[in-house]
Amino acid sequence: MKHEDVVAALKVIADKGMAINISKDDLQDLKAYNLIEIAKGEENERSPACLLTKKGRVMLKANSKSDNKS
Repeated sequence: MKHEDVVAALKVIADKGMAINISKDDLQDLKAYNLIEIAKGEENERSPACLLTKKGRVMLKANSKSDNKS
């Protein structure tokens, strides 16, 4: 995943609380980077409920600030 894709995925998860239009491979990547947690029992769902970890929230916040400056 490119950096922009990661930030976009984190933004969707933060806004909706669900992994909408994010592939299973991308979800596994985000989970491997410790950016998200997938709710128990929803791992096999099409759009599982997800939460951002502290690391994910920090990354999203840092990238949101840089977007607002330009």
